[in-house]
This record gives sequence, C-alpha cells and structure tokens, in this order.
Amino acid sequence: MHLIRSIGELKNSISRRSKFMRALMWLLFILASIAFAGLAIECFRFAGIMTDRGLAFRFGRIVFLVGLNVLLTTAVAIVLLLVIWVKTAKSLPELRGWHLEMPESEFRAMDADKNYSLDDYLVQEQRVFDELDNFIDVRWESQVKGAFSRYSRDSVCNPEKVVDRNWNRTRILEAENPIGGALLIHGLSDSPYSLREIGLRLHREGYTVVWLRVPGHGTCPCALANVEWPDWTAAVEVAARGLKQRLPENRPLVIAGYSNGGALAVNYTLAAMVDTTLPKIEAILLFSPMIGINPLARLFRIYHTVALVSRTVKALWTNIDAEVDPFKYSSWPTNASIQAWDMTQEVERRLGMLENQGRLKEMPPILAMQSVVDSTVKVPKLISSLFERLQDDSSELFLFDIDRFDKIANLFNLSFEDKIFPNLKREDLPFQLTMLRNAKSDSRKVMLESRVGNQLSEEVLELEWPEGIVSLSHIAIPFSAGDRLYGNREATAETGINFGSISLRGESSALLLSDSLFVRCRYNPFYELMENRMIRWLNNAVEPEAANASQKT
Repeated sequence: MHLIRSIGELKNSISRRSKFMRALMWLLFILASIAFAGLAIECFRFAGIMTDRGLAFRFGRIVFLVGLNVLLTTAVAIVLLLVIWVKTAKSLPELRGWHLEMPESEFRAMDADKNYSLDDYLVQEQRVFDELDNFIDVRWESQVKGAFSRYSRDSVCNPEKVVDRNWNRTRILEAENPIGGALLIHGLSDSPYSLREIGLRLHREGYTVVWLRVPGHGTCPCALANVEWPDWTAAVEVAARGLKQRLPENRPLVIAGYSNGGALAVNYTLAAMVDTTLPKIEAILLFSPMIGINPLARLFRIYHTVALVSRTVKALWTNIDAEVDPFKYSSWPTNASIQAWDMTQEVERRLGMLENQGRLKEMPPILAMQSVVDSTVKVPKLISSLFERLQDDSSELFLFDIDRFDKIANLFNLSFEDKIFPNLKREDLPFQLTMLRNAKSDSRKVMLESRVGNQLSEEVLELEWPEGIVSLSHIAIPFSAGDRLYGNREATAETGINFGSISLRGESSALLLSDSLFVRCRYNPFYELMENRMIRWLNNAVEPEAANASQKT
C-alpha cells in the first residue's frame, strides 16, 4: 500500500495528466455554460413558441436540458474542487523524512496467524523502533533544526526524556494478585501516553493493565499514512488474548478506549459477542469516543488519484506541522480520516447486525465521558447510534457541559444544544445520564445532575470552572491538570515544553503549529472527579468478587 513510494516512482510518467485535467475543466465549463444558455432559451420558447409541439414534448426537452445542466455543473464543481485541493496541498510546508519513510516491520493484520501472541507483537514492535532509531540517527539527522523536535535526541521533545519512559510503546503492567485485566486503546495519531494516568489508577486498584500501541502510531506520521483499520482491529484482538492469558481464571476483562480507541473498544466487544474464541468483555470505558465523525471524510477516498494526477505527494496530507509533541503526531495524513470513517462504519454495521438479531441486551455496561462540545467527533451520533440502543440503565453517559457563567454567556456558540439536548429529554432513556454543569448561572461552582428514567438527583460539588476555561474539548478528557505535557504547569528549563500552558504570540501563519494548540483546552480540570467516578462505576459493573477485591485493595 506504500502510496508515497508509488508516487515517487510514477512522478515522471504522468505529466500529461495534469494538463489533461486543466483542459477537461475548461471543456466542462464551456459545455455547462452552453447547457445553461440552452435551458434559458428553451424556457423562453416554452412560454411563447412551439405551442404546436405538445406539452409532453416541450416538457421532455426542458427536463433533458435541466438534467444535462445539473450533470455538467456537477462535473465542473468536482473538477474545481480537485483544483482547489491540489493548490491547497501544494501550499503546505515541505515534507520531511518522517512524512516519507516508515519502519517496514510495522504490524499488519496478515501477521496475526493463530499462533501469533502478544509477546510476538512486542518483539515485532522492538524491530519497528530499532528501524525508527536508525532513521533518526542517520537518515533524518540533517533534517532536524532547532530545539523542538521529537526526532532529535537532544530536544526537550524527545519521547525518551520527557517522562519516566517512552510512552509511544506498548506497555504491560501486571498486578501481583489481579482482580481483572484492563486493555487500554489510545486515539488516532496518539500513543499509549493519552491513557497513561487512567491506566496507572486502574493498576493501583488491582488490575493488570495493557496499554496497546495501535499500529501506525508512536513512530512517524508516514506510518499513519500507510496503515489500514483491519491492522488496528487485529492488534486489539492479539492484545486482548494476551492480557486474558495473564489473568487468573474467571477474572473479568475490561476495555477502555479514547477517541478512535473508543471505536476500537466497542468494535472488539461486539466481535467478541459473536466470536467465541475472543475473550469476553465485562465493562467498557470510553473517553471522547469516535462513534461518529463528519461524513465528508468519505470524500478523501480519491486522495491517491489526486496525488497521482497532480504530481504532488502533499495531496496525501491534510496538514503538515512541526513534529514537536513527543507522543502525538502533529501532521495529519489524509489516510487517517478515511480509516477513521471506515472504522466507525464497521462499528455501525456490527451494532445494526446484533440489534437485528436481538442480541444487544448481551452488551456489557458502558461508561462514556464526553464534552458536549467536540469538534472531532459527533456527540449526537454517540447518543443515537450507541446509547439509545442499550437495554438497561447499567450504562452511563457522563457529559461535561460548558461554563454557563452569566458574565461570559454572550461569547458562547450554542449551536450544539439543538443537536444534543433534545435527544436527552426522554423520560425512558435506556441509560443513566449525568451532567456536570454550573450550580447557578451567576457562579462558576459546578454540580452533578443525574437522571435514571424519571428520577432526578443533584449534587453540588466543591469544585468550580477555572477562570479562562470555558469548555472542555475532545483532547482534554483523559488528562489531569498536573499532567507533565498537557496540564496547567508552566514549562521551565528543567521540565521543557508544556502544551497545556504554551503561550506564543504572532500571526498564525508564522508558525508550523496549528492554532488549536493555543486555543483548545488540553486538560480536564475535573479529572480527579472523573477518575474516582470511573472506579466506583467499574466496581459496580464488573463481577461482584472483583468489585469486593478492589475495595479491599
């Protein structure tokens, strides 16, 4: 599938295609103009001429011209879209080695035969990182400039130096006497670091934890440009089997997913309900889950054609940014959007199949933590596609509302309300709904409002919205304020870079960094509350013996 390499090989043989596209655009534009003029003339003639030809004939001519006009106008619009796409791609910054090369040893779905184990995955992953080290030390060394790059050994962004270990890699943390196993799956372009704190808490509670590095992640953006979603699902199955083998008999297995990892977690759970060879899941934890995304992601399926015809490798990329985050890609390959879309469609297909079979009542309980405003995933889809299909109130949807403090109320874009809240007003919701919101409109103090059926309860908390944070975000949910990379701590010469408190001023076009890096909330000020609630919910959701053991730990 190595598209980037293919483009390099074909570059010199397709120069005529670019000229052909421009000529085709002009031809279609002229034909569309002629068709529009013909339609206008025909309508005029219909009104006062050709009265002897009959209504059916005259209507038929107009319908034909309307159809032709629509067809040619659509063709012109598509070609114009492609031209704009190409021009935008060509304006992106230059590609570096990490956009063009990747470790060849990366796991593929075809690698996972019946004897392939989690230990095999770890051995293969070691080869991947050995290849990456060679790229960094030899082939990319001359391309790294400045103090901020994850691909520089001396950089403050070097993932080997930032925290206690390189969290780009799969990690297994075994409990001495595990009460269960927890498989944690990170999001798209992320790494196991995104669920680091949650996994460490689960381990303290007595769980053996596996943080899975999903294929295509943790190395270089080119790897994400060449991965496919079946590679992800195959890796999750390998990890689930490997984790189950590390547990005493009858210990429950729970699965947690962040963003795209949420889709993978739900997908695996549904697959295990059908495939008896897969370990069953007892409970699901979701953080900003990618159950639904913008359908426009489907448009990107033609990206390889656009790249070939336009002779620009950059057409394979939505944006190209400086790679400064040690545990998350900054650049975004178009392939990532396509694979994410296909992953959500696979989840929808499985949900629909099991719903038609009347088997969704077998679905294990789900706890989802989600901000009501989220520019990455579609929150209404999480409600309609997943939670409204559930069969009992053992599942819980926990929503973080915006800060509705009166003094800043006129600054909010409230368009999300009409898409989310009407779906939550039913008294027969088949799940528990909890919302963290302002206790009063004239205060930043917050409360929890919970509803099970028509039973409503409220609890005012000794917490409040920090000044300067008006909402959480897709990326903020699993990170605490004390997080080394994304928290609210100021960076120093000793600690290096901190993305939660980064502050640079200038024109946005002056930096190879996304504007969202400076605007989007990077941490959850209510993280401790969320984490404690997660543990209490989990103790009730899993087998009673595991819950009792957790309380004794």
